[in-house]
Amino acid sequence: MSNVEVVNFKRTLAISRSILYDFLSSLYLYPRNLNDFNNFVKSKINAVKSASMSLTNIYDFKDLNEVMRYAEKVNDYDSLTQIEADLTRVDYGVPPYEGYVHRGYFDVGVESMVNAIYTEFGMSVNKGFRDLRGDHIVIELSFMSYLAYKSYEDFEHYEKYTDAEINFLINHLAVWIPIFVIRALNLKLKTSYVKGILRFTRYFIQRDKEVITSLGDLS
Repeated sequence: MSNVEVVNFKRTLAISRSILYDFLSSLYLYPRNLNDFNNFVKSKINAVKSASMSLTNIYDFKDLNEVMRYAEKVNDYDSLTQIEADLTRVDYGVPPYEGYVHRGYFDVGVESMVNAIYTEFGMSVNKGFRDLRGDHIVIELSFMSYLAYKSYEDFEHYEKYTDAEINFLINHLAVWIPIFVIRALNLKLKTSYVKGILRFTRYFIQRDKEVITSLGDLS
């Protein structure tokens, strides 16, 4: 590829991955009502479809596409309640916190560690939003979205942000999320929606680590 083609590819990859990580993060937020579900999930589907279309030669979006098809049909409280019940099963059965998955309890040390990383790169965690700890899956996936966007926005420092992404994947997400997903899928989940979210999260984290690591091979 020419230099221009490499730059265009990296920028497209960055903004598309930012959109995908943001969507994944939103999928783990408990929707208290239909308005929540529309804001967190349905309002983002068109952007996610566009992002995934641009990366179809790099990632497999089968599970994510099934999740989006399911989400588009959620228009009443009966269908939403099924999703709420499954997300509650996950939250109580395998709390989606890095420290909890590692230790079996809410480890303040793990939360402090990831919060320090967020601060280093200029991302603040709003403790008022759902009172989520810094090592919750929603926050960690949001951080990946933030880093990917920064690599797109501040392309002059692209490697700074992609290096941070690689480190966060290798040392955090790719370590605990596969364990979390295996345990969560062993729960008695009822919806293909939540099962699909879990399967895609595990796949995307593992595949994304390969993709981002290989960027250094581009000339």
